Amino acid sequence: MTTPMPNQAPGRAARLPRGGSALLSARLDAVRTRLAVVACGTAASLALSWVLVALAGVMLADWWLELPLWARTVALLANLAGCAALVFLLAVRPLLRQPDDDALALMVEKRRPSFRTRFIAAVQLGRPGALSQGASRELVAALVAETEKLAAPLNAGEIVPASRLKRQARNAALLLALAVAAFLHTREISGALLQRALLIETEVPRKTRVDVVGGDKLIGRGDSVTIIARARGYAPKTGTLLMTHASGHAEEINLLPEAGDARKFSQVIENVQDSFTYKVRLFDGASPRFRVEAVPRPEIAFLEANQIYPAYTGLGTVRRSLGDLVLLAGSKLQLRASATKDISRATVSLAGLNKEVPMQINATNRRELTATIPVPVKELSGISLHLADLHGVRSKDPAVYRVDILPDKPPVVRITYPERKEDLVTAMATMLIGFEASDDYALGKVFLRYKISTAEQGAEKSLELDLGGETPKSLRHRFEWPLRHLSPPPTEGSLIEFWLEVVDTNNETGPGTGISEHYVVRVVSEAEKRADLMNRVNDYLGGITEVARDQEKLNEILGGLIRLKPQ
Repeated sequence: MTTPMPNQAPGRAARLPRGGSALLSARLDAVRTRLAVVACGTAASLALSWVLVALAGVMLADWWLELPLWARTVALLANLAGCAALVFLLAVRPLLRQPDDDALALMVEKRRPSFRTRFIAAVQLGRPGALSQGASRELVAALVAETEKLAAPLNAGEIVPASRLKRQARNAALLLALAVAAFLHTREISGALLQRALLIETEVPRKTRVDVVGGDKLIGRGDSVTIIARARGYAPKTGTLLMTHASGHAEEINLLPEAGDARKFSQVIENVQDSFTYKVRLFDGASPRFRVEAVPRPEIAFLEANQIYPAYTGLGTVRRSLGDLVLLAGSKLQLRASATKDISRATVSLAGLNKEVPMQINATNRRELTATIPVPVKELSGISLHLADLHGVRSKDPAVYRVDILPDKPPVVRITYPERKEDLVTAMATMLIGFEASDDYALGKVFLRYKISTAEQGAEKSLELDLGGETPKSLRHRFEWPLRHLSPPPTEGSLIEFWLEVVDTNNETGPGTGISEHYVVRVVSEAEKRADLMNRVNDYLGGITEVARDQEKLNEILGGLIRLKPQ
């Protein structure tokens, strides 16, 4: 009786045609509608309960843990996914896969045993073509009529009970009432938590808000770090610093407000060797978790120093020991260094000058550093290298290399002839002047400076001596100075003051200048000059006579000593 008819398409609902019993068809439609209503109502109640419980759970977790945005997003998506799954399983799928007439008829038979298979038989035999050749149509009509009589008072509520729907609806209503009451009672807190659960960014209401100064920190290994937090709202008497080290070891440190500022809490963590995470809890508020990263400091792994001498010295570039930086003023100190890690900034600190010179960083290898430092005339007493890595961590306690500056001494010049600093000459004389000059590196020019007392009010004049284009380190030279070629020529009675001036080739910190002693000659007549020469000869001869007398006395004494007999 319950086997589908041959002309039924498998999987499709077999409906009682309108040519059959209209009453039985109406009763089946009522049962089918009742099933859909109960399924949708149950799904809606369960979905509402799910949403309320899930939202409450997320809001409580957010209030306690202050969930980040990504966590709240995952929770919201999970909430929506669970709600959608309930609606699909309990409402959408039953609507898409509704039972056919035979299944509904069997449901009626199960709930009303009094039909004794009449209902399912009437449904199946009442379809067109259901009766075979020779079957009694009168008997089927009688069966249908009797079944209609029994089905007339049938209520769909008896066939499809709504007890589960009522239970779920009651639970949902109770949860909704509790949620509304709790929301209204804690409106300020719950409103903000609901906004956060719906991904509307706002702060979690707290009596105490915790603001950490600096948050994430990057420090050099071995440094001390200060954790500073400020309380907004209620200022508690104590707080807690929660630290978790890289090894997994957890540590709690009690915090006390600073004297004079009850809202400021700080703690110094000394000699940090490993990275750690931390957060600060003040009363009911807690900060997000921050991280202190301890990284090795940049250091100098290799350092080379070269001194580039000024071009005028002709010494070129010379390698220098870092422990013996005696540098010529005006030269350049070239440094080449290699660091232990990539560098973002490097400078050379110049002790004594209070100045820093930036170092050049190799673009392809940020550990290679170079710098060229001009050596001043004075005040530079040492150098030290300061580094900063790509994270801004700086080097600490760099080595200081002493620098001694060697100045380029001025050249020295001495007049070797004439021997007398004061002499007599005639206006037509040619003076012979001899001199010696020397310098640390090279002599550039030699000048004869002179003044004539009777010419141009004793103005200073000069004459450059020809060195043949050479720049010797030392020089011995004599030259003739014809006084008759002076302009204006000197006259009798004039005093001529002269001296030599030498200039070196120092074009960096110089030039250096050396000046000889001043010599003076007086212009006299030829008779005076001859008389002067005769006086000199007489003085010379007198000196010889004295020497001869002394020699005779020495000979006599020596002869007497020889003749003495030994006693």
